[in-house]
Amino acid sequence: MDIECVKTLEVKNDSSATKRIGIIVFEGVVLADVVGAADVFGIGDKLISIVFPGTTRYEVSVMSITGGMIMSSASVQIMTSALATFNDTRFDTILIASGTGNFDAYRDPELLSWLQKMRCNVRRIAAICTGVFVIGAAGFLNNRRATTHWALLDKLAREFPLIQIDREALITEDGDIFTSCDVGMAADLALRLLELDLGPTVAQRVAQSLVVCQRRRDNPHLEHTTRLSDPVKNCKIHKASLWFVEHLADPISVVDAANYVSMSERNFVRQFKTKTGQTPHDFLLNLRLEAVRQQLIETELPVDKIARRCGLFSGEHVAKLFRKHMGVSPTEYRSSVKSPDKVIPLFSNREAKVALVK
Repeated sequence: MDIECVKTLEVKNDSSATKRIGIIVFEGVVLADVVGAADVFGIGDKLISIVFPGTTRYEVSVMSITGGMIMSSASVQIMTSALATFNDTRFDTILIASGTGNFDAYRDPELLSWLQKMRCNVRRIAAICTGVFVIGAAGFLNNRRATTHWALLDKLAREFPLIQIDREALITEDGDIFTSCDVGMAADLALRLLELDLGPTVAQRVAQSLVVCQRRRDNPHLEHTTRLSDPVKNCKIHKASLWFVEHLADPISVVDAANYVSMSERNFVRQFKTKTGQTPHDFLLNLRLEAVRQQLIETELPVDKIARRCGLFSGEHVAKLFRKHMGVSPTEYRSSVKSPDKVIPLFSNREAKVALVK
């Protein structure tokens, strides 16, 4: 771990305080939100444990109104615990994930009652996209700034006239309430919360270890200066970038992605490059390299098997890519991360920056 990161943790550390994170989900929840937020806090916790052995800073619980299995928008089931299980728990953060189920949930008196009772025991509350309707219905956003998806802003204004709607923000922060404008932004928002807890150096290190939405570092408030002129086109590129992530291990092509969002290949490549700064081919390659890197860190699988899991041809192919982009072989990289005395290289020759387009 780099010296600056250690210094930051030394300044910020409070080993007596474990922060409990509660992620509330409903039927149709966007899987990327659950995974994105959990990964950010999970990696942050691992980073802390390296510097302070035995310390647990974050504990994540996934919850729903009645508990049990919840079906996500990706048709993947998520096991949850019932809200009532946590009646006596003091949460540091409660995050409402996005999803179509939120439109039914925010009319559920049991949910709203639980949230209102827990409010005094929660340090901060965050909502992703449609999750804003839940905390709005609970009364937490009265006379506060908030945002949601551009297509839902007028609905939010009609149903909750006391909310001060920010139509330009990607993420709003008003005191201890955080909201975001789009699905799939849980990782961005979680990184913001992590940054407030542990500082920008640690948050940046966590971001480098994840395939996440690109931080808008040029603007500390993560806001647009102008409204997007063509949300439909931007939405298509965002949808395609998520499709790349979901089909990482498949033998997919740029033509497949273009067809998925109903665009011509030429127009898709042009718009993708304009929006992300990368060609679709480079974007997919960087995703796969990051996935390989994570597998090398977190598993003992042979490189050949990791290659197949990540959509690459063979271990030999992975070795060539690693030497080209990182300056080391996969075996050398794995050896370096297993040694506490060595600094983990993060795409040292040509850093692979992957942005899931918003």
